[in-house]
Amino acid sequence: MQPEVHDLASLDRTTLSLLDLGFDLPVVARDTVSGWSNGTSYGDPTAALNRVVAHWFNLPRWRGSAHLAARAADETPRLVPAGRSVYEADGWQITLDTRPDHEAVFSDARQADVYVMTHAMEIRRQNGTSFTAAEVNPVLAALHIGLSFALGRWVAPALPVGQNDQEQAVWGQWGPMLCDPARRTGSGWWFPEDQASLADLLACLLPVFRDSNMGQALRLQMQYAIAATVDRGFVEQRIMSGAAGLEHMTWQELVLGGRLTETEFTSRAWPAHKRLRTLLVDAGIDPGVNEDHLPAAASFAAGQQAGEARSVDGADVVTRVRNRLVHPKETQEPVYRIKGLVTETWLLTRHYLALLVLRSIGYRGSYQDLSRNKRWVGETKPVPWA
Repeated sequence: MQPEVHDLASLDRTTLSLLDLGFDLPVVARDTVSGWSNGTSYGDPTAALNRVVAHWFNLPRWRGSAHLAARAADETPRLVPAGRSVYEADGWQITLDTRPDHEAVFSDARQADVYVMTHAMEIRRQNGTSFTAAEVNPVLAALHIGLSFALGRWVAPALPVGQNDQEQAVWGQWGPMLCDPARRTGSGWWFPEDQASLADLLACLLPVFRDSNMGQALRLQMQYAIAATVDRGFVEQRIMSGAAGLEHMTWQELVLGGRLTETEFTSRAWPAHKRLRTLLVDAGIDPGVNEDHLPAAASFAAGQQAGEARSVDGADVVTRVRNRLVHPKETQEPVYRIKGLVTETWLLTRHYLALLVLRSIGYRGSYQDLSRNKRWVGETKPVPWA
């Protein structure tokens, strides 16, 4: 591939001619040697595709369902134990193959805080029939945001190419994808060795993303959940992102679901903690605050108990701390006087949001408890509603 840059003197919008692929990529030149692109599609979007191939960036290594045979650079045969994973969902067959040297390149990527191609993916129809780009795009979107949501950080499938039954590339996409630097472990609710739970997640996600209206709402909620889960940046901004996701979720469930009118939702009779608690109880999620795991939150709840006719719980902690961060009324807010309270509020916020998103799509697998910052690796349990 030999990119050619045209009209660089303008330092403005121009194109890169990707000669080997036969199309022009719109770009914006920052200067004579750098710039960016918002991507493009090439080929025929209505062409009949037999399969789509893409490459994933920054996925961790997990044990798949089959071994892989590979060849080293010197053509020496090499076995990749449990290197292939196959999932079937909503009429699609999705195959993920890990690269043979995953451990080595992933270790280097973590040290350099960069990005590395870790897996190759193939998507086909289960029944072998053809499909179009419009039909497979929701699958790619569901996989991108679904795996990112599961891992608690952005991972991405890049440069998908659609091939016809003659294995000719007839469609493809070039574009930037959200992706975080590589990490050995994620902060998400999914334990990567639990293949049954990932299969369950995909079976729930793909039908939702096929419906553009439902997929749009779910995408936004998952984006909030990812922003609230990833352990980078200020804790306060993670709380804000999670609170926005919870607000979106309660509106969708209570107002759009027909349980409350808009006036009731915004009335004093239905404050934020009551709306959140309603969803938690419906899902079987315990709103209580475990003093052993969340001592600061339990201390805050005890201090808020005066004058309350009921026990102050996690729904109160999440909403009250968020409100005090957003609407400060004192020079030193009470939330900072209890050591660890802001962090534990973040843990509760991401825990509630992840579980409520999973329940909304009908997921019934296992999860890692995000309200606990210290737990054994691989310690999972069934979702409360299962």
